Amino acid sequence: GLCFSRSPLLSVYADMSTCCAEYASEDKSMLELVFAPCSPVAGSDKNWIAASDDEIVDATVKELARLFPTEIGPGAPNGGAVLVKQTVVRVPRSVYAATPGRGKFRPSQESPIDNFVMAGDFATQKYLGSMEGAVLSGKLAAEVICDRSVGRKSRGVRDVHDSIKEQSENRREVKKPVGVRGDYPIAFGGGQQGTGGNVYHP
Repeated sequence: GLCFSRSPLLSVYADMSTCCAEYASEDKSMLELVFAPCSPVAGSDKNWIAASDDEIVDATVKELARLFPTEIGPGAPNGGAVLVKQTVVRVPRSVYAATPGRGKFRPSQESPIDNFVMAGDFATQKYLGSMEGAVLSGKLAAEVICDRSVGRKSRGVRDVHDSIKEQSENRREVKKPVGVRGDYPIAFGGGQQGTGGNVYHP
């Protein structure tokens, strides 16, 4: 299954050879990793989106050696695991940096609008922005609906944080959305392989 990592570079990973029949192997592993955050905007100290595939693979292997020193790298028996093949897919908007203190800005599933309940990874739940967070938020939203249907007391509507109210009151001009820049898959939040003029969709 999917594992959350303690690494600042590799947020989640899965050994596909143990969880997918088509990749099953007794002596090899096929790792699928999410390298994130990938840009300074998302909280990284380097723009990994603009880095070459070789730089990303090298950083990934070094981080795996740090996380699993008995399995890969110079400290592992007989040199440990050897990289046979790799593919880099860039999806810049897939994972954001889990910055401490951000949870207070998330809205509750329950809202002050009658018959309007929110579900999604952006709403209050214990995971970061992810599929798991979205599923848990959906479960919490379903609880709100059930509570209301039987007249049971719910968790209530979460107050909007004071800093958001202040920004709203002090903002005089309405900002226009930036919009989409470029026509590559990456501009629309999709994945892409390659860089520069050699770009294609996986």
